Amino acid sequence: MRTVELTAPHRLELTERDDPRPGPGEVRIAVHSVGICGTDLDFYRGRRPTVYPFVLGHECSGRIDMVGSGVTGLRIGTRVTVRPNFGCGTCELCKEGRDNICPNSRGLGVTIDGCLAEYIIAPADYVWPLPEGMSLETGSLIEPVAVAERAVRRAGDIAGRRVVVIGSGPIGLFALQIAKANGGEVTVIDPVPERLERAKDLGAEGVYPPSAVSAADDARGFDAVIETAGVAETVPLAIDLLRPGGRVVLTGIPMEATPLATRFVVWRELELVGSFTYTNEDFERASDRIRDNDIEGVGLITHRFDLKRASDGFAVAADRGGLKVIIKVREEVD
Repeated sequence: MRTVELTAPHRLELTERDDPRPGPGEVRIAVHSVGICGTDLDFYRGRRPTVYPFVLGHECSGRIDMVGSGVTGLRIGTRVTVRPNFGCGTCELCKEGRDNICPNSRGLGVTIDGCLAEYIIAPADYVWPLPEGMSLETGSLIEPVAVAERAVRRAGDIAGRRVVVIGSGPIGLFALQIAKANGGEVTVIDPVPERLERAKDLGAEGVYPPSAVSAADDARGFDAVIETAGVAETVPLAIDLLRPGGRVVLTGIPMEATPLATRFVVWRELELVGSFTYTNEDFERASDRIRDNDIEGVGLITHRFDLKRASDGFAVAADRGGLKVIIKVREEVD
């Protein structure tokens, strides 16, 4: 099979590997579409350590083309996406339904080779059939929407409350739409004017670059801040924007040390909450929102590249030249 390997920072190579075969409880998926996200770009830029060569990608869709022994309920030809963080299934967190923070988890494109390949193997329990009529390309968006779904849920009841989303990349724009759907009054902060315009188009009540963020605030402050940018300087910004008793949800993952004035957290009784990937419930909600056209999904895709041009796709994404960049592994018609 063809695959794209990261062989050094900023270097992707089209190579061939043996076709994988599923073991007991696993299925093989013929990959169709793969989205590029911030985690992929951290590896691509060399900001996250890995062992080369390594296959990136965890936002994917495709069709099941081989089924291992013991698998029930999934058939060859089924159109699917994957929950790409595989819990161990035996620890207390997995038993509590919190396999997203399983300490023994394996992650496609993070700890094990990912989806930029013609075939991948996944545990059947983590394979998610697409809703009837959903295209394969659209199905690859369920994973990032689920990230945003969990982040907004972690913010609590935001109906009628003032919410800030920091970062208007795909996760931030999905979070904006979900927060709006949940009744929040949403402001978006991002340094890129084109992305702020997109946020405004999607219903943000206010859009501001970080340099003008004071204009977004008033004496009352914001009830909740959802941080999706994943850069060090946005964490203290998030805290500054909160009213006393407010909550910040940290979704982005800064790879550098983050300054944090804990005295303000104490004095104002602020809540700092982490949000990491998603659970089955978040994944189901994300799938339903896309199926029901409750949020704009495919409209955020700005670039599409075939597998041979994956390097071009990563260059565009790394330069913030678009919103969602998709790598088409196959030319199959949806």
